[in-house]
Amino acid sequence: MIAYHEVNEYLDAMELPKSIEEILTIDYALEGKELKFLSAAKHHLEQSIDLESYRYKKVHCIGCCKINLTRTGLYFLLDDEIIGVHTSIIKGFSDNADWEITQFHLKDVKELDFDFESSSISKFETGILFLKVLNERGALRSRTFRNINPNHFQCFRDFHTNVMQDKMV
Repeated sequence: MIAYHEVNEYLDAMELPKSIEEILTIDYALEGKELKFLSAAKHHLEQSIDLESYRYKKVHCIGCCKINLTRTGLYFLLDDEIIGVHTSIIKGFSDNADWEITQFHLKDVKELDFDFESSSISKFETGILFLKVLNERGALRSRTFRNINPNHFQCFRDFHTNVMQDKMV
């Protein structure tokens, strides 16, 4: 298991926004499991997205989170979507682990809510993001990201509001 607070504290110190291309070229200054996790996630993201379409898209927030009880990953908040790259915590962070990409277009996010757990050891791993998202069939599904950096709540809220206002115009 990685130290979420350590990764989130490190990522929170990054100067953003940066393009996906810039994010993919960063050499992280962490060690051990945390460095292995970030490197593998970065590699899988680069291999899984259409780099030509995403190359210049700006990343406004980046952080580490738990997708569910057995999956951990990174989230990237772009202008109009949230991208998650995640893997099983049971299988480790190697390139041949079962890495997956999850994309939530903010226009498909119908509800967005946050919670803050005050009992955690670090403010960088206490946030919970709740999403109600339309899937490809039009059904409403719930998604939860845990251990996120609560400093990003306002970014998510602002971007979702902007997308919804543009959608209604």
